[in-house]
Amino acid sequence: MNIIFLGEDSFSSVVLNALISSGNNILAVYCPYYENKIFVRLKMLCEKNSIKFNRIKDINSDFIVNEIALLHPDLIVVAHFERILKYNIIQIPRYGCINLHPSILPNYRGLSPQHWPIINGDSYTGITVHFINEGIDTGDIIRQRVIDIEPCDYVSDLQLKMKNNYGPIIIDAISDIRANKIRPIVQSNKAGSYYGKLKDLDCQIDVNGKALAALNLVRGVSFPYQGAEYNGYKIWKATLASNEFVNNWGKIYTENGIYFVTGLGDFIKFKDGILIVEKYNKL
Repeated sequence: MNIIFLGEDSFSSVVLNALISSGNNILAVYCPYYENKIFVRLKMLCEKNSIKFNRIKDINSDFIVNEIALLHPDLIVVAHFERILKYNIIQIPRYGCINLHPSILPNYRGLSPQHWPIINGDSYTGITVHFINEGIDTGDIIRQRVIDIEPCDYVSDLQLKMKNNYGPIIIDAISDIRANKIRPIVQSNKAGSYYGKLKDLDCQIDVNGKALAALNLVRGVSFPYQGAEYNGYKIWKATLASNEFVNNWGKIYTENGIYFVTGLGDFIKFKDGILIVEKYNKL
């Protein structure tokens, strides 16, 4: 199938590599123009396979729309591409445009969908491949895969699980499209949830909240992301203290907050428990 690919980072490169390996003809790759280096792996993959790589400022500009139209793609595949496509592009490909979104839609539409399920304490999430319309992650669903979130999983662990499933689900979806075997699931506008990009304020630990909520936050925003913050410290790894620890020391260290106690360790006291801090740095 003749495909135009839209992506921007190492997650995108996993999807593109699967498309190449399965014998599709990649006409061109388009990547947003950022002042960083997240595009490097994607560019290297294109160079290795002699695919035209384009860094662009506006995917919906008349120039880019006309350029894509002249390539006559069968399909546009999108993965980890933080731009909204307008109708002028969506209507170009013979089979339409599809997007790989790392959540079980309609839940966690929008940005940072790999972080929020951990932060919210969910036991599972997943991957959706869906057709693109002019909404944000609202198009008809083609395929989905559920991925468990273990209590010990940090965001990097979840992302590795997702990466291992990116190639198979996108190839299966394209096979369905090619064979006309799709039974699309229409998303309800009233169902699901929408989240925005993680902000610094979202990453602040609330010691007047619950210890488990703080642990989930630490797991959800840890390396390679911004980390959870409290009182001038970045917390990268932590565990819930045992009931014995809480019973023994919670009565001595009664104020909520962070403690560094020689011979005992580093911990954050909450109203309902204690978080043992295993890795941190001072800002």
